[in-house]
Amino acid sequence: MNYKLWFWVVNIASTALRLLVIGKIGLTVNETHYCWVYTKFLDLSYFDYPPFIAYLIKATTLIFGNNEFAARFPTVVIFFIASWFFFICAKKLYNERTAFTGVLLLNVLPVFSFLGSVIAVPDSPLALFWLLSLLVFIVLIETNNKNYWYLLGIIAGLAMLSKYNAILIPFSIFLFLFLSPKHRFWFTRKEPYLALVVSVITFLPAMVWNIENNWTSFGFQLKHGLGGSFPKFSFTLFGRSIGAQAGYVSPLLFLIFIVAALACIKEAYQKKDRHALIIACFSLPILVLFNGIATFNEILPHWSAMGYSALSIYVAHLTLKFWHIKWFRIYSYAAWGLAIFMVIVIHMHVLYGIIPLEKVEHGIAEPERIDVTNEVYGWKEAGNEIRKIINTYPPKEKSFVFTYKGYLASELAASVPKLRVFCISDKINACGLWQKNLDTLRNKDGLFICNDFFFSNPKERYGEKVFASYTDVETFPVYEDGRKIKNFFFTIRRSFNTANLPYEYTADALGQKKELMQELIKFDHIVFKFINSDLKCKFLDFYAEPISYCDSKNFNISFFGILIISIAILWRNKKDSFWTNLALLASVMAIATIATFSLKCYFERPRPLIVFGDENVNTLFEKVHKNSFPSGHTSVAVALCAFMFMTIKKYWLWYIFFAIASGFYRIYTGSHFPYDVLAGATLGIVSAYITVTFFRKYSKI
Repeated sequence: MNYKLWFWVVNIASTALRLLVIGKIGLTVNETHYCWVYTKFLDLSYFDYPPFIAYLIKATTLIFGNNEFAARFPTVVIFFIASWFFFICAKKLYNERTAFTGVLLLNVLPVFSFLGSVIAVPDSPLALFWLLSLLVFIVLIETNNKNYWYLLGIIAGLAMLSKYNAILIPFSIFLFLFLSPKHRFWFTRKEPYLALVVSVITFLPAMVWNIENNWTSFGFQLKHGLGGSFPKFSFTLFGRSIGAQAGYVSPLLFLIFIVAALACIKEAYQKKDRHALIIACFSLPILVLFNGIATFNEILPHWSAMGYSALSIYVAHLTLKFWHIKWFRIYSYAAWGLAIFMVIVIHMHVLYGIIPLEKVEHGIAEPERIDVTNEVYGWKEAGNEIRKIINTYPPKEKSFVFTYKGYLASELAASVPKLRVFCISDKINACGLWQKNLDTLRNKDGLFICNDFFFSNPKERYGEKVFASYTDVETFPVYEDGRKIKNFFFTIRRSFNTANLPYEYTADALGQKKELMQELIKFDHIVFKFINSDLKCKFLDFYAEPISYCDSKNFNISFFGILIISIAILWRNKKDSFWTNLALLASVMAIATIATFSLKCYFERPRPLIVFGDENVNTLFEKVHKNSFPSGHTSVAVALCAFMFMTIKKYWLWYIFFAIASGFYRIYTGSHFPYDVLAGATLGIVSAYITVTFFRKYSKI
């Protein structure tokens, strides 16, 4: 077979089918809340997730309009491209037959064939960059071309701008380098570390947003992922998580994935197979992490989806490897058949509601609570009813629309795109950041809306003083193909008194937006206090005191000690070019010193003793007060270490340790702030790199 040709046939055909379907299914809660509403409030980042998916959807809605097709179009295109990356990865690791089998597998797994290729969520661009990073890393390992590191840095940064799970991409890469003796030499090269810097720079928009908004997003995701209480092992939570993942992957195929994970580890460890090790490093860390969290906190099954995407390559390889075994072949037919059946049924049920699901409690039908696919229906009808009620008001006195749940507010906002929907809730969410000033609603009537799934009594929730009066709750039922699928509940709240709204219901609960520079300085001070005060102990004092005493006498004993050792190392290892290297080392340190002195005179930043006062800073013998930025000790020490790192690599670990210790010591003894040390270290590295690179390029020696 021409597997490459058949790959394109399958990829194009499946993409065409998805494009036919995406406009016929209403948006889910996650799509409206995490993606569509974001496009109405474009920002550097958001409360729940980073911004990448929002900008993609904004671009397509500008082209196709505000509709389901436009919102989901990026997801379909992304899956098309990601499948191509997957095919190339599998081909490079194994062969075209394995690659084609793997792509077929992606198209039959419910987690990818529907959720990952149709529904617009942040996981979609994450999957694209996850597989692209895997592909680039495979090429890097094959070619040892150092320039691919910079591309990896950009890709990892874009992945983190898609979803925070991408923080595991650098971990996966460094895990492979650590476990593969043949490739550990990269730890002695500058490129992996520069790639980390590039990824951080690419991720800066989300960092800046979090700094300005009290680290809201990072804090929310950590609490959401790890739970808000002390971890306590639970078999129930773990079993529920495994069951949900089995449903997302398909139960019979899930067992093959478990076997494949174990076989992949065995092959990577016992046979030292490089390909198995790459797949293991890009799949197992995220699977282990989230299943570990599942032992004490509720997780969503798609959180670990990236692990299954990379592991699918090995599942395809294992399937073909054991295809000649009759029982395995029969089991595989059953597993793949069940997965295909599930995918077809999911699509058909979402489109036509073919499965009669209904829950009755106390004689009342509650279909939305048992049939999760009902969440995509009824919003247009609710939007029409909202407009009808709002239009009964005179233009200048129109009621505002509000609810108590962020998810519900997002779905309603999508159903009435020309109206503003507010979320007045005591739960911190993204809506609070977009409605800082509720005083514009003072004395207006509010149309409160909820439904079966998100239900609340507004009188009990907001009390008697927030609104002057209220109308009786009216029920608005929604039907689909003759069957009742949900109820909406409407009530008018008269004369909104914002002054009586409890504090926890206002945006103030999120804290005031911060100025970037002020927050950076505040963070600098917090880290300084932690190192200078909280870490202070006799053990560290024992090593720091003699160095500080010598510094107080204008003799940097630690630096001169490492300088003498470095000269001895140069004499022993570079005897033929010793004097040249010694002159070059002197030039590097001189350049770092001159640059540091110039910057100190320009910035004139006060030392910690001036900022906090002598009594509030822990010092030893040396007490300095003038010109803190950047740290001169650190810049010269790091310049020395960077030069030796580039010249004689076998001592790289010790020089990295000395560079870090030099900067830490300056903070610990109260001489510098962390930013001073960071700037000094950067200056030292740049001085060494530029000097050595220039010399190597233009010198005839």
